[in-house]
Amino acid sequence: MPKLTLLLGRRVMQAYDFKQPSIVVGRDDGADVLIDNPSVSRRHAEIRLGDEGWVVEDLGSSNGTFLKGQKIAGAQSIGLGDEIGFGKFSIIFGKAIGEGEVPIARPSPMVDPAPKPRASAMARSDGTMHINPHEVKELLKDSDRKKRAHFIWESGGESGTHYLSDQPAVLIGTDDLCDLRVPKGPKHHVLLMTVKGGCEVRYLAMFGSMTVRGRGTKRTKLRNGDVVEASGLKLTFMDEVA
Repeated sequence: MPKLTLLLGRRVMQAYDFKQPSIVVGRDDGADVLIDNPSVSRRHAEIRLGDEGWVVEDLGSSNGTFLKGQKIAGAQSIGLGDEIGFGKFSIIFGKAIGEGEVPIARPSPMVDPAPKPRASAMARSDGTMHINPHEVKELLKDSDRKKRAHFIWESGGESGTHYLSDQPAVLIGTDDLCDLRVPKGPKHHVLLMTVKGGCEVRYLAMFGSMTVRGRGTKRTKLRNGDVVEASGLKLTFMDEVA
């Protein structure tokens, strides 16, 4: 039986380990994966075990169900690692992202912390917020971007996010010449860059080092969830979701 990971953009909301052949996703209290968000219909979609394997089918939702970014019609076969989209949310089928770090939990309501849909959306009689095609396209684009490799920086009480697809090599520090200037940290000694097969961080100063996975180092390849610390600067690396 499948493991499912519920995502809001790039953020892992919850992981499930179901033992049943049919899983309903929706806003209704009786849904197996309950998503409390107006862009999701009460009974939005069903993931079920068919004669030839697992399939996903839209249940007449207002905003549609998407498989690998494409809106589906009828039952569609799904396999390990496939992504199924429901408005702002998506489910990775067959595996738990960050397995061993994300606890397997019982299904519970997911409350979307993001802002409510824009006023241009239309509400149906069942309470589902209808999103027009342009908004769906923008949501998918934003969701796709958030799944790309990035890091979250924290420094001097401030924080932010940098996507490596926007700038594959970034020099981080307090100096004006840095690509990413932070209020506290090394002057211009931390370089984060994409390399073949992943992302690498380097500490460029002759003296001193940074800490990665609890160890001092000058250069190392990063894994998903790794934390880099150097002189008051903290970087949390999030790898690309396949």
